[in-house]
Amino acid sequence: MTASTEQQMQHAQEKHERASSMQIYRRLLSYLRPYRKQFALMLFAMVIYGATDGVVPYLLKRVLDDVFGAHKEGMLKVLVLIIILFSVVRGVFGFMQRYLSAAVGLSIVRDIRNEINRKFLDLSPSFFLEHSTGNLIARVTNDTLLVRTALTDSAAVLLRDSVRVLALLGMAFYLDPVLALIAFVGFPVALVPVMRFGRKVRRFARVGQDVLGGLTGLLQETIIGHNIVQAFTRENYEHERFRAENQRFFETFRRAEVYGALSGPSNEMVASLAIGAVILYGGYSVISGVRTQGDFIAFVTSMLLLYDPMKKTTRINSVIQAGLAAAERIFEILDRRSEIVEHPQALELHVKQPQIEYRNVSFYYPVARRTESRDGRSGIAQVLGTEFPYAIRDVSFVVPPGETLALVGMSGGGKSTLVNLLPRLYDPQEGQILVDGVDIRLVTLNSLRKSIAIVSQHTFLFNDSIWRNIAYGRENASMQDVEAAARAANAHNFITGLPHGYDTVIGEQGLKLSGGERARIAIARALLRDAPILILDEATASLDSESEGLVQEAIDRLMQGRTVLVIAHRLATVRRANRIMVLVRGEMVEAGTHEELLARGGEYAKLYRLQFRDAHGAMLSNAGQAAEA
Repeated sequence: MTASTEQQMQHAQEKHERASSMQIYRRLLSYLRPYRKQFALMLFAMVIYGATDGVVPYLLKRVLDDVFGAHKEGMLKVLVLIIILFSVVRGVFGFMQRYLSAAVGLSIVRDIRNEINRKFLDLSPSFFLEHSTGNLIARVTNDTLLVRTALTDSAAVLLRDSVRVLALLGMAFYLDPVLALIAFVGFPVALVPVMRFGRKVRRFARVGQDVLGGLTGLLQETIIGHNIVQAFTRENYEHERFRAENQRFFETFRRAEVYGALSGPSNEMVASLAIGAVILYGGYSVISGVRTQGDFIAFVTSMLLLYDPMKKTTRINSVIQAGLAAAERIFEILDRRSEIVEHPQALELHVKQPQIEYRNVSFYYPVARRTESRDGRSGIAQVLGTEFPYAIRDVSFVVPPGETLALVGMSGGGKSTLVNLLPRLYDPQEGQILVDGVDIRLVTLNSLRKSIAIVSQHTFLFNDSIWRNIAYGRENASMQDVEAAARAANAHNFITGLPHGYDTVIGEQGLKLSGGERARIAIARALLRDAPILILDEATASLDSESEGLVQEAIDRLMQGRTVLVIAHRLATVRRANRIMVLVRGEMVEAGTHEELLARGGEYAKLYRLQFRDAHGAMLSNAGQAAEA
């Protein structure tokens, strides 16, 4: 590749980046619309505040020439009053511009966070398989603050300090046009490194935000999995993982700071040349009597006052670039479309004891990977190839109203995937799922999901009171409704035994409760929902015999009068199902009642014999231990 070709490609890339930056910034400005009045008032206050800087050199000139030079006593009193009034005006507008800037900026952060959270709630589960929790949290917390800085804080600096620069420049030219030309001839030169360094900062800032997401994810895993880390004595391993990612974060932002810090010294070098030229030329002119000391000191004061706003305006480019990088990451989420789309003319689903039908349903999870660019920045997830292993292949069955279908099979057979298709957490690539003869893709998501209650093995409870966790099953549930559901779920007795009863806060994921207690809270939540369709996904797995008995009794109450899909590895829990279906590697290999499948001697019979042998061995072992005792 020739040097000219490389230059052309670089120019094309820079042009694309500039166009992209403008597009992103215009989109960010749309968040200002609800606050345009406050923003306009903020801009007005900034203009007045910035313009007052231009008055300072003039006041200094009057003090030096009229008071110290001409000894005008009357002018001294006038100048004192003017300075006091000047300070009051400057203070009032300084407060207004700072307060309004903060208020508008915080409002925008609030709005963007609300919008991201709303998007999270609407996206399908596949999105969260592509992104780590830490990365998503970093976008909500850190990236939104960077956007605020780029939008309101940088606008404040640009406008206020630009006005300060213009006011001081105007005063400088008013005081001495020749010295002003000498001083500011090099100003355009100082902008070149600022723009170049700004583009570098933006690239590294984008990488840094991705790395921060990974760092947050590691920290979250360490906190949540603290018991496992200590139990397996992996503290050193986890510390090394965090240390390595933290070092990567440090190196990325250190490199960004190098380019950000270079813009300041480059401007100072240009400024020092200009100041040196002014002092040299102006000093000779004062000595020769061409200018008064007041003129010269006022002009130098203008230049020195110019240094601070000019330094801020040149540095703000780095801040804006970091904010634009953060905005890119935010807009990636906001622009993501859910894979589960509601039909434009979707119908409301109203059922009491519905029939469920799966008709030639096939489903696969697209295999995705995340690309890595040369600078380490995570790329967009890309689909590999067009052929995927089927999780479910050509499955058909009917569950009549009010009956129970049990799904059994070895782990990884596709049972959970099959039931996750019913509430449209995913959509099958082939086939149909019907409720009372209506394709579920033709009904509203809200009415479909309100018709389904789920109790799963991995019970998720919120870090809130027991009352609120149970009431989560129904909007506007009363305390009487919650207590009735808890009694039916065999949960009321243990709840009332807690220090604060139903107001007891159960901790993150309900970890202050035992597994059996969490399961009964989940069943109470499902009972309160009172949905006509029930999904039980390994609801009694990993429970001791006493807890399992209480939970199973609650489940039996929950199943009454509902159309039920049950997943269980323990075959004893599915013997009473109206029909049992066996899945092997996503395909239905046999179906029937417990007795029919045992008599057939197929996959179900093998699973039953295997579990009976394990249960028999465990029973003999327990008997032996009891005899020894």
